[in-house]
Amino acid sequence: MTEEGAGTTQWQERTVERSLKDARERAITRGGMFIAAAVDLLRTTGKADFTVQEVVDRAGLSLRSFYQYFATKDDLLLALVEETVQLHLATIRQRVDAEDTPRAKLEAYVTALFGSPETDDPASRGMILFQWHLAATRTDEFAATIAPYVATVSAVLDQGVADGTFRDDLAVPVMADLVTHTLVSILDMRVFGVNQRDPAVSADDMVRWCMAGVLAPGARD
Repeated sequence: MTEEGAGTTQWQERTVERSLKDARERAITRGGMFIAAAVDLLRTTGKADFTVQEVVDRAGLSLRSFYQYFATKDDLLLALVEETVQLHLATIRQRVDAEDTPRAKLEAYVTALFGSPETDDPASRGMILFQWHLAATRTDEFAATIAPYVATVSAVLDQGVADGTFRDDLAVPVMADLVTHTLVSILDMRVFGVNQRDPAVSADDMVRWCMAGVLAPGARD
């Protein structure tokens, strides 16, 4: 027996650590069930205006359980966006990292992002609507959702500026923002079927457009 005030023993520390680990894994599992339910609703409706109760019913869990993990529906959808971005970027980075030169890396990035099958997912429409909602109501959190894309482009541009492939008269953060926002805007319009031309903008078109904006004069074909 330990005396009161004598501090915790090693077994007590292990018990607490195990308890916290179990609680963490349980929270992630339950949170994932709510996220999966939200994805299902986005794919079914194409909108983000479903209710928390609909999410709860689809997940087969309780309303009380939902509010243990998410303060609002917006927090749930924000978690969904974060998960989607993480998975999406993992695939894109594999293609980028497979290339040897900054130019080839940027071409791979633009092609992978613009040609991503995620844009054809029925859930994409609802996610974009939610991101627009975030941009208007929770601007910092919206910026955080696209920050990983900007960071990926920035790393490639930094390499290219250093070896003379990319222009150095514009700051890398500026070029990264221009590339990212151009891609995101075009992709949003494509998901909604807005301003489609014949022929439609292709991945090759986007590569040429972005390259024309960032290549150093001496590196252009």
